[in-house]
Amino acid sequence: MDKYNVTEGINKRKVIGLFFFGLLLMTVVEVGIGWICGDWGRIKIGWLNYLLGPALTAGGIALVIWSVLTQYRVGDGTPAPMVATKKLVTQGPYSHTRNPMTLGALFVYTGIGIWMSSFVLIILSMSVFSSLLLFIYIHETRELARRFGEEYLEYRKRTPFLVPKISQKQK
Repeated sequence: MDKYNVTEGINKRKVIGLFFFGLLLMTVVEVGIGWICGDWGRIKIGWLNYLLGPALTAGGIALVIWSVLTQYRVGDGTPAPMVATKKLVTQGPYSHTRNPMTLGALFVYTGIGIWMSSFVLIILSMSVFSSLLLFIYIHETRELARRFGEEYLEYRKRTPFLVPKISQKQK
């Protein structure tokens, strides 16, 4: 094993670690905002807050982890552009949506808002992710088409941008 491959692997793991640290930091910020808002903007829907919120949060965490691992193992890269994937990743969660990591993060932060009964956090999550999705759609689509050409364009035709298809007709 040559020195470059070892260093590259360490860098990928560092980038992934920083990525998850950033998600954790944003979670702390979101919970802090919810705590500061107190009862302002509360939406209490009883037991549903304590069932739906944790379910969305846990499902989102699982989807983000699955997405990052798939990028690392299949694409030989990370979510960060500085250590981008070397191959177009169309397996795992990427076979259902082109942006499973973003969908997972949206579930995490919206789930926390529901769990904390905070309409403010839910609206904040939706606003931030609407802006993020617009950026991803414009920038990432152009970048991936440039890097992977026809292979990406075919993938783009058959795979939804964010929301997976519930059912697909058999051909």
